[in-house]
Amino acid sequence: MSEIKGFDLSRLTQDENFGFHSFAIVEFEKCKDSKITEFVNNYKVKYNVFDGSMKVSGGENVLSYDVTRLDKVRDDAYRGLKRQNNVAMNDFDPVIAEIARQIDIILRRNGDPCSLPYLAENSAVINLIQDLEEFDNHSEEEERPGELSDPTNSPLDGVSLEDVTNRLQMAGLERWVMRLKEANEKFISFFTNRNSQQATIVTGATKAARQETDAAYRAVVKRLNALAEVNGETDYLEIINNINRLIDRQKAILATRKTINAKRATQKPEGGGKPGEERPGEL
Repeated sequence: MSEIKGFDLSRLTQDENFGFHSFAIVEFEKCKDSKITEFVNNYKVKYNVFDGSMKVSGGENVLSYDVTRLDKVRDDAYRGLKRQNNVAMNDFDPVIAEIARQIDIILRRNGDPCSLPYLAENSAVINLIQDLEEFDNHSEEEERPGELSDPTNSPLDGVSLEDVTNRLQMAGLERWVMRLKEANEKFISFFTNRNSQQATIVTGATKAARQETDAAYRAVVKRLNALAEVNGETDYLEIINNINRLIDRQKAILATRKTINAKRATQKPEGGGKPGEERPGEL
C-alpha cells in the first residue's frame, strides 16, 4: 500500500519549511474525503498564523537580491515558453499547431507557477518539465481532456502525432524548455547555497507557529494514510505521490547542502575573503 513518507521537517530552514507547507496544503486540498476536511482546515489555520509571524519577524525579507533576480529569470522563461506556444498554435503547419495545442493542455493542467512561493514554484516547474519531456517523444496520441478542449469542434481533427518525435523542437519550444529548466536549477542551487550561509531571523512566536504547523501537517498525513489503508489507495494516490515527490526533493536539497558545507569546511579562503561569496553568473 502506498503512503506518505515520514520526514523530519525540523531539518529544513525557515523559508524551506514555509515553502514545503505552501505546496503541501495545495495538495491536501485536492482530497474530497470529508473525514480529512477538519484536519486540512486546522492545517491551513496554523499555516496562516505561521505566515503572519514570518512577516512580522522579517522572515520573508532575509533573501538577497540575487535570489529575487534569479526567480525573475525563471518566471520570464516560463512566460516566454507560453508566448512561443501561443504563436505555434496558429502555425500554418497542422502538425505543429496540434503539438502546440496539446502542450497548451499540459500548461493549463499544471497551472501558472510564477505566483507560487519559491520552493513551491520549484516543484511546479520540475513537474511541468517532466510532463513536457514525456510528451516530447511520446509514442502514442495524447488523450484530449474534455474540460480543456472540444475535439468535435477542433479544426485539427484527424491530425495525428503518431510517430512524431522531437515535438518540442518542431514547435520551436525546445530552447525555451531548456531555458526554463536551466533557470530553475540555477535558482534552487543558489537558494540552497545562500540559505546555508544565512541565519534566518526566528522569533519565539515564529518558532512556535512553525512547530504547530509542522504538527498539523503530521496530523493530516496520519489521517490520509489511515484513510488510504481502510478505503484503498485509489482516491488518494495522486496526493500521496505528489507529497512523496516533494519530500524526495527536499531530501535532495538537504543532501546537497551537507555536501556544500563539508566542502566549505575543508576549503581555506584566499585573500581573506569568505567562502561562497561569489555571485552567480548570468544565465
